[in-house]
Amino acid sequence: MRLGVKLRVIYADTDQMGVVYHGTYARYLEAARVEFMRDAGQTYADVEAAGFALPLTDLQISYLSPARYDDILSVMVGVVEIGYARLILGYHVRVEPGDRKGLAEPLTIAFAETCHCCIARADGRPARFPGPLRAALADLAPKPEGAD
Repeated sequence: MRLGVKLRVIYADTDQMGVVYHGTYARYLEAARVEFMRDAGQTYADVEAAGFALPLTDLQISYLSPARYDDILSVMVGVVEIGYARLILGYHVRVEPGDRKGLAEPLTIAFAETCHCCIARADGRPARFPGPLRAALADLAPKPEGAD
């Protein structure tokens, strides 16, 4: 996994209990995904300009510990699987030592996965990933056992 983004929790992200509202994590994952794609050399703007889109089709989040106001969250992203027209990304959200007052070791906040379908923008139908995007993401995907 690679660092997608570091985000500071703002007051508007929290609920009445002072912890990050569960629905806010989708925004955090998106911010990390956008930077992950950019680091891979493919921006969403490039993908759309080529006539494709990558809508979210599934979201799974496991919350392990609450994130709190003023925490700095590190959101790591990695390719879990890439197929003909499907991409699964994995996320690890944590607070690093020094990014929360009194925290001495990394604290895992959540694990997540998002699934995306590559579609042609012209008709909204599933489409094979465009070559440059597929190559960039495939390079970041786990290799099968025994592959070098």
